[in-house]
Amino acid sequence: MPQSIRSILGRPRVTKPKPRSSSAQTAQSSSPRKKRPPPESQDDALFPLKFGDLGAAPILTPQEELALRDVPQAMRYIRSRMFSAVPGSGFTSTRTAEVLNYRVSIPPLVTTGHVHAVLTSSPGRIEREVVELVGKGVLRKVRVERRGGMGEALIEAGDLDEMLRRAAASGEISDAARAKFWQVLQGNAAAQTIEREGDGDHGLTASQMDELVRAGFLTSSTAAPGSTLHVRPEDRTTLTSIQHVSRFASGTVSAVGGPNAIHLAGGGGGAPALTRRGGGLAAFRIAVPGHGRFLKLADGAVDWVREALGKTKWGEGPESWLKEKFEGNGLYGTRWKEFWGVEWEWVLGQAVGLGVVEVFETGSVGKGVRALGG
Repeated sequence: MPQSIRSILGRPRVTKPKPRSSSAQTAQSSSPRKKRPPPESQDDALFPLKFGDLGAAPILTPQEELALRDVPQAMRYIRSRMFSAVPGSGFTSTRTAEVLNYRVSIPPLVTTGHVHAVLTSSPGRIEREVVELVGKGVLRKVRVERRGGMGEALIEAGDLDEMLRRAAASGEISDAARAKFWQVLQGNAAAQTIEREGDGDHGLTASQMDELVRAGFLTSSTAAPGSTLHVRPEDRTTLTSIQHVSRFASGTVSAVGGPNAIHLAGGGGGAPALTRRGGGLAAFRIAVPGHGRFLKLADGAVDWVREALGKTKWGEGPESWLKEKFEGNGLYGTRWKEFWGVEWEWVLGQAVGLGVVEVFETGSVGKGVRALGG
């Protein structure tokens, strides 16, 4: 009986898959592909609803509030809790030295708004106490122009005296300049500016004023166009009006200030006329060295709080969530990388004192923090 070739050779070891029917492919391709839903932000997903508001909540605990009875105590409390201790491990020796040197350069200042945020007394009572202490020479109020509430701060007179002594010991100012400046401060406890009265016993000499300006204890009270030597760098402006220059075509003499640009800038023998125009500096504003660095740190921390709340759906969130977000990632997080290990309580106090946020009781997740758009 004849056999087929397949029966003799047997089944092949490799079998080809059967081709799919065209109807199945058509049905699969015709079915619409599902679109992925747009990813929602994590903060919106966490806080889709507004929190309950049972009223304003204090920043401090009741025990801490009882321990603070006056403005000097509140200032010392704020300063003692500004930075956390530098960890013994986790940083290189270079980074540790950098952090410690930065903290030493921060002056012992406390903003007036932070004092109001910590104390539970009425604002009027706190302000009267500040005025009384300033008049007695216990405190001194210093201001930085065009910085709003952040630019007004308080410093204890003893701390300012210690800063002057350290500056004299390091050679930044002479002992005579330190003694005369301190005498002037004691005689004008509430003064914000000091006038140069000549070389007599009632005023600082020109050389002493120059020493104090270079050390950061004095700055210009007005940004006079004729002299910018004693003006803070951020207050210095050019002598040529940008609006005036922008009216003229590029490449012309008028576009660079006109034919008298060099003369108005003090060159070409124009310095005497410039001095007459500015009138000279008759007064200097009392300052504290490192105040600008303090403001930069405080502004950056408050901006972080504002941005964090701005990412939520309703501009509010639990304080515990904000604290965890601020202190997240340990030594490699924002708190240590950008803000030198500043404490969360200090940051919250600054934000509340400036009116940027308010703290309220939610009744469900503890304290909440709400942005006010300040």
